[in-house]
Amino acid sequence: MRLLTFLLFITISFCSCKCRKDSKEAETAAEYAGAEYIAPAQAVIRLTPEQISRQLKQALQFELGWTDDDGRFHDLIIEQYGVPLGGIDFISANKRDPIPKVQTLLLIRRIAYDVAAAVVWREAKPDTNGPLLFQHCDLTTDHPILPEEREDQNADIEMLQAQEDRWLAQLEDFYWRLYGRPPRAAELDLLRSTAIDIMQREQWPPTVWVLVLYALLSSQEFWTV
Repeated sequence: MRLLTFLLFITISFCSCKCRKDSKEAETAAEYAGAEYIAPAQAVIRLTPEQISRQLKQALQFELGWTDDDGRFHDLIIEQYGVPLGGIDFISANKRDPIPKVQTLLLIRRIAYDVAAAVVWREAKPDTNGPLLFQHCDLTTDHPILPEEREDQNADIEMLQAQEDRWLAQLEDFYWRLYGRPPRAAELDLLRSTAIDIMQREQWPPTVWVLVLYALLSSQEFWTV
């Protein structure tokens, strides 16, 4: 049993490496987002896998899982990640482990990245049927104004400012969806600067949104009470 647990930990760690490497800036934003809302001395109790799955479905209109040939939906969060996330253990079905551990953090970040990537790609792919969540901005073009764009004398500053305003409006919509509150000024500044750094490197707004959503979904404010 210990060997299986160790192998599971190694597998999860390996699968999470690229996600963590590619989203260093987003992790900083995620850590900041929860810092003001959970006091250091306060006990942190994570949501159950069922609650996490339900919140993702309600907030993002998305379920992480698949439907088998018989039409039954298999919830990945509950079926594969349930026990490590504090779900019902087959040995002690009446007990839950509410205390976050290392494996909890790894799994939450893995789930956050998978969900963020799937949600963004659902609306960024060419054959999409239209926006479900990105109704305040153009997912594939809008982004915060880059320093080089602001310094370009031939740039249409009004158009660029309109793009940034739409981008920020979409970000605020995600705050209401995921946290039930508007973003604070410091959070907007941090995520905007993070988005600019990512945009300068990746040059594609959907990639920026993947990592911004990853930051919001990884925050303790989303997956704990």
